[in-house]
Amino acid sequence: MSRPPDTQALTTLIQKAFPHSRLLYVWPLAGGISASMVALEIQLDNGQTKKVIFRSHAHPRLVEKEFRLLQILQEQEIKTPAPFLLDQSGESDLLVIDYVEGEMCFAPTDLHSHLRQLATQLACLHQLDLSQYDLTFLPQNGAVCAELERERPSSSPHFPQETEIRFNLTPSNLPKVQNKQTLLHGDFWPGNSLWRDGQPTAVIDWEDALLGDPLIDLAQSRSEIAWIFGPQALESFTHHYQQQMPLDYAALPYWDLCAALRQIRLVGDDLAGFADYFAGYGRSDITPQTIRQNLNTFINNALARLNR
Repeated sequence: MSRPPDTQALTTLIQKAFPHSRLLYVWPLAGGISASMVALEIQLDNGQTKKVIFRSHAHPRLVEKEFRLLQILQEQEIKTPAPFLLDQSGESDLLVIDYVEGEMCFAPTDLHSHLRQLATQLACLHQLDLSQYDLTFLPQNGAVCAELERERPSSSPHFPQETEIRFNLTPSNLPKVQNKQTLLHGDFWPGNSLWRDGQPTAVIDWEDALLGDPLIDLAQSRSEIAWIFGPQALESFTHHYQQQMPLDYAALPYWDLCAALRQIRLVGDDLAGFADYFAGYGRSDITPQTIRQNLNTFINNALARLNR
């Protein structure tokens, strides 16, 4: 993970983004695997205060990609943090974006409404017409599971189907029908949406964005929702998405298995660690046992549908 800049460097960078402003407060934010984030409150030259976020990446190209994409998404009026500055003058590239009020929500008061809004967020993204933009800076995913290239040293004892999954993700089972390529978030899970008073305020963390079949994004979301909210929630989310997206869904089992393979890799043997993370968000009901049970149910259903 890249290191955030010191206070002096932050002050200098703030002047680039907001001339004649003054740095008031700095506090760290929890970032992803490849990003470091700090939040800042500044006083603008007109006396008003503003909050912004500095994101630094271990991989410089991700910073520029996210900056350019956020510019496009702002033009398309997608709820994302507004980008203010891309700085590539230091040891690591930095991105200055707006601080959007809101929090991750894993224990919504109205789960049905929450899932419906999540599905609508994803559908709106996949419905964007970006033909007027140059998107060559985004990678593309063809009809192949990229997760197969990530070999694990050994199978997880919690998910004995891993070998069967890899066997089924063979060229003979490649999706024969491809939906029209769309913009994909690349990591659209409930933790990458911010919420306030039961309403979404922003979709965040666009560093994994790419172009590809929207089923790739849908399957990845499904694999996360399956073990965070359970099988019934998974069906509700999928139903709301499908109502808005007239796609060919024949290849969904393939992409579900690809997404499941990713989940197995990320969860690994640390089911307790994953469960502990959600306890801090009011979800003490998520345990190693529920993670294993819900993810295995998701995998078994995908295998059954693929071989139907």
